[in-house]
Amino acid sequence: MTNKLHKIYAQTLPAFLLPYLESEALQRLQNIQMNCGVNYTSYPLFTVGNTYTRYEHSIGTALLAWHFTHDQKQALACLFHDIATPAFSHTVDFMYKDYLKQEATEDRTAEIIKNDQTIMACLDNDGIAWQDVSDYHRYPICDNDSPKLSCDRLEYTLGTMEQFAYTDLDEIKRIFEDIVVGVNEEGEQELAFAHAEYAAAFTRSSIRSGRMFSCDSQRYAMESLAILLKEAVGKSIITEDDLYHDEPFVIDKLMHSSLRDEWIRYTKLKDATASKEYEPGMIKVPAKKRYIDPLVINKGRIIGMDTELNKEREAFLKEDQDVWLKGVYDE
Repeated sequence: MTNKLHKIYAQTLPAFLLPYLESEALQRLQNIQMNCGVNYTSYPLFTVGNTYTRYEHSIGTALLAWHFTHDQKQALACLFHDIATPAFSHTVDFMYKDYLKQEATEDRTAEIIKNDQTIMACLDNDGIAWQDVSDYHRYPICDNDSPKLSCDRLEYTLGTMEQFAYTDLDEIKRIFEDIVVGVNEEGEQELAFAHAEYAAAFTRSSIRSGRMFSCDSQRYAMESLAILLKEAVGKSIITEDDLYHDEPFVIDKLMHSSLRDEWIRYTKLKDATASKEYEPGMIKVPAKKRYIDPLVINKGRIIGMDTELNKEREAFLKEDQDVWLKGVYDE
């Protein structure tokens, strides 16, 4: 299974990846959406009908790693980097109160790889140790500290640009084709742009998507769902292990439980309003603000080079999350 972006990253899937895609652990990700459960609400932004799954993102990230490194271990590490993502993705981080780092759900990656017979058989056939592909943080091209550019951040930013029509596929292709492997301030390899104009366009899109995924309505939806999931665990409607099935499985359990009406009401959520004054039923929740400040070869990082872009970044970072939120429902 490939999407439009995969064909930009590579004309065909490398043969060595194909057997891994049949594994149960990766197939599960076809029913885990990138949008953290907010896609089940009635927010107009998410009613466009197109989906973007963790499975597509994982393949895309692997293709990028292969494109830039031609290293099988790095490609597989990227393929597996989201293999421990639970149903509703980062909303489960909210459930664990990990609002700002959003890393609480990463701990199971090695366990899932080791317990998947298909993956382990493929690794054995390829002569690769599971330890070499269970932590993509060890490969700076695959992952690095924010706001640097890595395969993971590149893929989900381009994926968001495509899903929400920030630009067309031709422009995405031009941005992608301008990226090369450079060396950053720490002497490590990092994805970088050859030309400032493409770096600036990409960074503006990263700020735009960062604003969308940390805005009042998004934070309210994720926290509301996190509260619902925590209640479901507390009432033994679901277990924490159930979250490592997929979203249809968890939704079915909710729909056949005493929390059925609460789930249905969540799906009718269409907006959120903010206030500095508390009213009963309001919630306050912070969230990680994501953006990317890529290198431009031989020139430095784009935000340091572009005054207007720096102003846009600063305005985004100053957006106030210290507000009380109230949901607006389609009722």
